[in-house]
Amino acid sequence: MWLSKNFRFSVLSSIAKFPPFLPIHNSLFCSHSQTSLNDEAVSQFNRLLHKRHVPPIFEFGKILGFLVRMKRYPTAISLIKEMELKGILCDHANLNLLINCFCHLDKLAFAFSVFAKILKRGYHPDAITLNTLMRGLCDKGEVKEAFNLHDKVIALGFRFNHITYAILINGLSKIGETEAAIKLLRSIQGRSAEAMEAKVV
Repeated sequence: MWLSKNFRFSVLSSIAKFPPFLPIHNSLFCSHSQTSLNDEAVSQFNRLLHKRHVPPIFEFGKILGFLVRMKRYPTAISLIKEMELKGILCDHANLNLLINCFCHLDKLAFAFSVFAKILKRGYHPDAITLNTLMRGLCDKGEVKEAFNLHDKVIALGFRFNHITYAILINGLSKIGETEAAIKLLRSIQGRSAEAMEAKVV
């Protein structure tokens, strides 16, 4: 980080003395703070990467998760590539993060290649994996493909959750298929009611 601790402290002390009506939370200040945090995250990741004894994979995942939350998708992708080049294989959670990054960057082909990698490595796709892919397809307007994925996954024995169907309903609404969205919603509500009745019985 290029600002010294003393300088940062003096800046923050000065800001604390500003009258409350001044717009101190401006985009420049926030932008600098985010950039500093991102730089720190990348530095920490590189320190982990070059340790003599490889740290647990979740240590890398914590940093990658932070970068994804900060919407630094290209940075996260680059670091994951570095990690795997070092022979450190991503676990399921980190592969989910990678899918998330590619979906946000509209690189669905890459997202599905990561999905194939998840299956190849013997991981069981979870709701996060599947919902991320579904959202990626729906956000791009490829709702038909999202339903095709849904059908294929159901046929393989995997199950979706209520978030999945909310994504599909939202996707249908976005492309103007309101009637289909309402029909799907009512179908889900009907199944939920049946499930509740079954529990009571």
